[in-house]
Amino acid sequence: MKRMYHILNSFFLIPLIIKRKFTEVLLLFSVSFIGVPSAFFGLILLANAHQAMGQSTLRGYIRDPAGKGLPYVSTGLLMASDSKLVKGALTNEEGAFEFTGVAGGQYIISANMVGYASFTSAVIAVDQVLITVPQITLNPLIKNLKEVTVTTKRPFVEQKIDRMVVNVANSIISSGSTALEVLEKAPGVTVDRQNDQLRLRGKEGVIVQMDGRQTYLSMADVVALLRTMPSDNIDRIELITNPSAKYDAAGNSGIIDIRLKKNNEVGTNGSLSVGAGAGKYDREQGSGQLNHRTPKFNLFGSYSANRGGNYWDFDVLRNQADGQQRNLVNSESYIRFKTRGHNVKAGLDYALNQNTTLGLVWTGLWNNNQEKSPAAVSFRRQEAEPPYLQTLTQKTLSTISSNQAINLNWQHRFQNKGGQLTADIDLGHFDRDFTNALATETLFSQDSIPAPRGLFTQMPTSIDIKTFKADYNRSLGNDWQLEVGFKGSYVYSNNNLTLLNGELSNLQMDSTLSSHFKYTERVKAVYANFTGKLGVKTNLQIGLRGEQTHSEGHSITLNQVVKRNYLNLFPSVFLSQTLSAKHTLAFSYSYRIDRPNYQNLNPARAYLDPYTYSQGSPYLQPQYTHSLELKHGFDNKVFTALGASYIHDLVFYVLQPVTGNTSERVPENIGKSQAYNVTITLPVTVRQGWTLQTTMMGIYSQFQYNYQDTPLRVKQISGRLNGSNAFTLGKGWTAEVTGWLNTPAVDALWRSPWLGSFDTGLQKALGSRWKAKLSVQDVLHTNQIKGKIRTANYTSDICIRFDSRIAMFNLTYAFGNQQLKSNRPRKTSSEEEMQRTN
Repeated sequence: MKRMYHILNSFFLIPLIIKRKFTEVLLLFSVSFIGVPSAFFGLILLANAHQAMGQSTLRGYIRDPAGKGLPYVSTGLLMASDSKLVKGALTNEEGAFEFTGVAGGQYIISANMVGYASFTSAVIAVDQVLITVPQITLNPLIKNLKEVTVTTKRPFVEQKIDRMVVNVANSIISSGSTALEVLEKAPGVTVDRQNDQLRLRGKEGVIVQMDGRQTYLSMADVVALLRTMPSDNIDRIELITNPSAKYDAAGNSGIIDIRLKKNNEVGTNGSLSVGAGAGKYDREQGSGQLNHRTPKFNLFGSYSANRGGNYWDFDVLRNQADGQQRNLVNSESYIRFKTRGHNVKAGLDYALNQNTTLGLVWTGLWNNNQEKSPAAVSFRRQEAEPPYLQTLTQKTLSTISSNQAINLNWQHRFQNKGGQLTADIDLGHFDRDFTNALATETLFSQDSIPAPRGLFTQMPTSIDIKTFKADYNRSLGNDWQLEVGFKGSYVYSNNNLTLLNGELSNLQMDSTLSSHFKYTERVKAVYANFTGKLGVKTNLQIGLRGEQTHSEGHSITLNQVVKRNYLNLFPSVFLSQTLSAKHTLAFSYSYRIDRPNYQNLNPARAYLDPYTYSQGSPYLQPQYTHSLELKHGFDNKVFTALGASYIHDLVFYVLQPVTGNTSERVPENIGKSQAYNVTITLPVTVRQGWTLQTTMMGIYSQFQYNYQDTPLRVKQISGRLNGSNAFTLGKGWTAEVTGWLNTPAVDALWRSPWLGSFDTGLQKALGSRWKAKLSVQDVLHTNQIKGKIRTANYTSDICIRFDSRIAMFNLTYAFGNQQLKSNRPRKTSSEEEMQRTN
């Protein structure tokens, strides 16, 4: 530990003591709360070593076509390699802007103002002390003085050099949807509704974040949360397939970061939205955002509520071995869903001075999901034979959950000496009360017909989450920048399953199937990133993250404890080359881990029906992934990417027979896989007022695994096509048509056929404050779940049809100041800190 401290501390020359009282509090928290060696955190707080060398100033003017200076234009200085925001500023009364303390490198400048077309400059090389930016002219989009009609807007999908961005806000089709339905429209994202899983570019192991913060919930709980979260709360969704060392190493396929709406306008403003619609069953949504901002502080809050229904028409055919015979199982279910959800967010940002900002954010989510379904199951020995057993099961399932989190954040920018320090403390608590009641009646049996059987499961779950992290960055000279950080996380879950079974009128507790399971996980991480130039046109970022994991799974019922303690190093490399003004080439590599969550490790059974259950594996190991990507960008619009990933200790949910008529679903480390993909993102202006954004993805994958002690090798080629059309029709009318198409694919044991869907929407701007939207999702009702499993001793065919064809009407009203960012210029550092807070 001391050796690592001295190695990292050698990067700095003069320690700087920062805010002594604040430092003492954070040091005490890091040591006592999560048991972190103070050397790591002290390193971050004392990292400001010497004055930044070779910093430059950029100055320029923004004017209208008549040559008049435009005040209060929002400008940004972005890295040319990845479009990351470095600094922000507003123009003064004469239209002048200035960026000071800029390290050497290549940048672009963006300019935005309501009523004017957005502007992005060519690449600017910062290699002098003072640089004068060529004059920027913004062209107005104002149609007349009474009504402002914006003829351009953010496309639904944007491909940047390091991530893909799905712009949910103001999307016509997304209005009235849930977060899960919006994700399904995102290129490269697959929603496995049957198993409550998300895949990114064909791979599981996705980490879902909210406003940059990991949820730490199981994927099934995350999917349940997204299923009831209205899309009207979401600003954008960012898909990061190859994160740098700054991010958690968890997630073998990358990160899905859901960014919630937050209004940055000065003054008091907000919006109200209501929506209603129906497929086979109705759904209603309402939401509101309120924001009050001054130069010193920002108060913000939002609330949304939704209720609705859905259904699953669920058919399963299984053919499995039963000794020397075969068992043909036919299951037909009709599941009726009712959901209700509430989402609340409130926060405060306060600028202690122009360089220091303190923030507090609270989020709360409450969900109530109810299911009822009759399930008819028949058993045959041969297809032509009559059934020897028929049962009818009435299933009632209830899931009531709440998820609350508090975040305290602090940011400080060292204006004179360069560098920035941020710190976050997060506390979260998740509760879920799950009950599942099965009442089974035997309709026909070759043996005597038994009395009706019952099975009742109650499984309360609680999860406590505590995290602390700090990040520091500074310039090391003209061409290099250092970023270091530390994070400690503590997750504790308590899952107590009680199972009763027997005759329906006399249920008894089954001590062999009941299970009390506790799981604790502590992860301590430290990272360092170096970013700089190798020549005039080449940028390099190289990083290393170290994570120590200590986990303990304790099955109280079985008196079984499984402990693990391991240290991993996760390198990452990003290299970009500016070939010309319009051509950019980038290469990235990262090594990642996907740790099993508490539900994967819990040996308790959860019954889907009397003959199918899921169960965790306490000895499940993490899976690891090497991920590489080569990306070419043309004019910062057209992107072509070649990717490869190599997974070992592959985790897959195996569905397999247990007895003649019973099957189980259990996660196992089944082997390894390789996947190669090519992705092309192409924006096209078909004609004036009609733009088309197309994303084409092809995947070749290979799986090597063992299934029931039989080694198997599977190869497959598949593809996905996403298209998003945006139409500007004039007089306030706009329209969207989006769709996706999947080719047949193989995922280890699972095989799926052609699948696809398309949506359409129409919007009318009623003045500058009202918007009315009408959308129809899955117009042809083709979005279904279909798949099959084929092995020597077991086959399964599954088809699920659900309430995906939905028409929604949404009305939105915006109030308060919607036009100007400020009535006077803002301080650059404070503005940037506000942006980073949430």
